[in-house]
Amino acid sequence: MAAILAAGDRSALTGLCGAVLMRLTKREPDEIDVVAPGHRRPQAGFRLRTCRNLDPCDITIVNRIPVTTIPRMLIDLSDDGEDADELANLIHEAAYLKIFSLKATRAAIDRSNGRHNLDVLEEALRLHLSGSAGTRTRLEKRFKRLVRGAGLPTPQTNTIVNGFEVDAYWPGLCVEIDGPNHRRARTKTDDRIRDAALRAAGYTVIRFTEDDVETHPDKILADLIEHL
Repeated sequence: MAAILAAGDRSALTGLCGAVLMRLTKREPDEIDVVAPGHRRPQAGFRLRTCRNLDPCDITIVNRIPVTTIPRMLIDLSDDGEDADELANLIHEAAYLKIFSLKATRAAIDRSNGRHNLDVLEEALRLHLSGSAGTRTRLEKRFKRLVRGAGLPTPQTNTIVNGFEVDAYWPGLCVEIDGPNHRRARTKTDDRIRDAALRAAGYTVIRFTEDDVETHPDKILADLIEHL
């Protein structure tokens, strides 16, 4: 709140800080991020982004703190270099909390004519509407970069298949990326049950570990190419 007061009238929290305030992510922001209309001098202690006009409908109040709405926040994050998968995950979380509006997001995009990375947000919306929850973890992001770098078809991520959410999905093929929590006995049992159910329904299921992603990408690509 101190940063918003220092930034002056009609300023608001935005970017990843706003997403954390709205409980859309647990990622730690590198800095406090504030947006304000008009020309204002940068100040120590927080990042100040300015814009020609900050529409009142792009501001809301959360826990008595002015913050940009989710549509405006997504637009600012697209300018910050967030990729479509990351934005799609924020949209997914907002939809789960019943605070996402596709209509409001489209309207905010229309008001943001001239922003350079709106195509990234459009792709995130497409992912969301296709049923994808985007990427949530570092491992999922590295896996998807590996797939793209190899020129393989891009999978749907964190999408529902036969009643189960799978990390990556191609038609007929489900891939799970297992982090350290999958080493627990109960989690292993749950994994075996869901894998058996998916296979019984006619799907191929492949699991890769954290070690596979980090040190054996060639093994991952060989398995994917074989099944794709």
